[in-house]
Amino acid sequence: MKNRYLDALKTSALSIIPMIAIVLVLHFTNLAKITQGDSLDNIWLILAGMVVLVIGLALFQIGASSSLTKVGEYMGASLSKQKKIFVVILFSFALGLLITCAEPSILIVSKQVTIIPDNPAANAIVLIGGIALGVGIFVVIGVIRITKHQSLKLWYLLFYFITFLIICLIAIDPDRRKLLPFIFDAGGVTTGSATVPFILALGAGIAAVRGGKNATDDSFGLVGMASIGPIMTTAILILIRSNIPAYIPPSYYEGSVFMKFVDAMIFSPTGTGSAIEVLIAIAPILIIFFIYNGLYLHLPKKRIYKLLIGFVYTYVGLTLFLSATNAAMSPIGSIVGGNLSSQNDAVIILICFAIGLVTILCEPAVHVLTKQIAEISDGRIKKSTVVIALSLGVGVAIALAAIKAIFKINILYIVIPGYIIIMVLMFFTPKIYTAMAFDSGGTASGPMASSFVLPMIIGIVMARDGGTENVYEYGFGVVALIAMTPIIAIQILGLSQSIKTQKALKVMRAHVYSDEDAQIIHF
Repeated sequence: MKNRYLDALKTSALSIIPMIAIVLVLHFTNLAKITQGDSLDNIWLILAGMVVLVIGLALFQIGASSSLTKVGEYMGASLSKQKKIFVVILFSFALGLLITCAEPSILIVSKQVTIIPDNPAANAIVLIGGIALGVGIFVVIGVIRITKHQSLKLWYLLFYFITFLIICLIAIDPDRRKLLPFIFDAGGVTTGSATVPFILALGAGIAAVRGGKNATDDSFGLVGMASIGPIMTTAILILIRSNIPAYIPPSYYEGSVFMKFVDAMIFSPTGTGSAIEVLIAIAPILIIFFIYNGLYLHLPKKRIYKLLIGFVYTYVGLTLFLSATNAAMSPIGSIVGGNLSSQNDAVIILICFAIGLVTILCEPAVHVLTKQIAEISDGRIKKSTVVIALSLGVGVAIALAAIKAIFKINILYIVIPGYIIIMVLMFFTPKIYTAMAFDSGGTASGPMASSFVLPMIIGIVMARDGGTENVYEYGFGVVALIAMTPIIAIQILGLSQSIKTQKALKVMRAHVYSDEDAQIIHF
């Protein structure tokens, strides 16, 4: 048990420290100062944030594997045996809906977008509710696809085609199209540290019990499917709005370093801190699970006890992680972006690429995904290989976001070619890599992308433009790009692995067969 905790702390430290190191290098090289004058407050703030992030991420990793993941496995295996389709639909929808409300990234982004002015609570309910509804619907669709042995590629093609038709309606409206980047971001923020462990395990559980020759391939893909729904529902929400309010910058915490963390944990500009937000998000998941357990699973008390302990770890870990991101990472990200804007365009783009390389390491859900990939592939697909591919993908994504912000490029000019490439690669990439690719895209865009990278890009736009007029159009969209480029990176990885395998087989055949082997001998 001791080694388990030490391993989790070591993994967390290696994940968080590179990001903090880049911020400190930017500060001490005067590329992007995070303090004014001789003040060291922000230095202490980011160092304290680093410690809290490491502890929070370690506790989350320990807790998620024995709580959210187990719930997904138990319910996935059970739901796949259900003969009553309405039971499958009801519980899949409820869990998809509720677990989305526990997603830290959505809680963070909902405070940065204003649909209903002067009413933060109603604004959060509408935004989070719309996104969660999309996830719930598409989790049901994904579960039905697995149980019915349907092709993942065809379903992706169908629903992305419908999604882009809806996007076209928004693109022709000069006011609403400013929110296109946020609409695409909605799909990215959906799948993160809370949602991914559960949905991955749910898909794996259903695929394992259903069996068949494609069971391993079908273990993945549900996260990618769940990412489509929020784009649709958010687009519809923007379409039915009569007016689009201006961007309102979020307010950050003031006072001493200690009080900033206390306020982030207990309070917030909307009245609740991370301790309450995580509790409200996790409690419904437990309630639904206990209802299902009482009706169908009937797990022994020992397993229930282990689940509850795991949820305690998950709760404490996510609370600490969110408190650190809200108190330290978001305000520091905004400051870094604002000060970085004065640098040469090429320098900004290169720095954003470097930040992207390490951002993926800070995302809690990535560790869950890479572990499951290694387990399901029996070690054939190494964790390090997947992480490198994801890092390169996210580095390109944040560099593209910086280019979009600097040169005022419409996000459709990046997203449409990107998804065309993805759809074409689907027909050449092995099935398991296609499914993993879409799951990786959702996983990469977690709370660190929302809490640090997004404020940084917004800071660049606000500093360059001297105001908030273009923030929605050119500041947002980075989370969507972070969700898109890893899909391409993993697909290319799968394609290269397939080519290597074919070459190896060709070499083996050359050694086994000689020219005489081509003759046909009749007996």
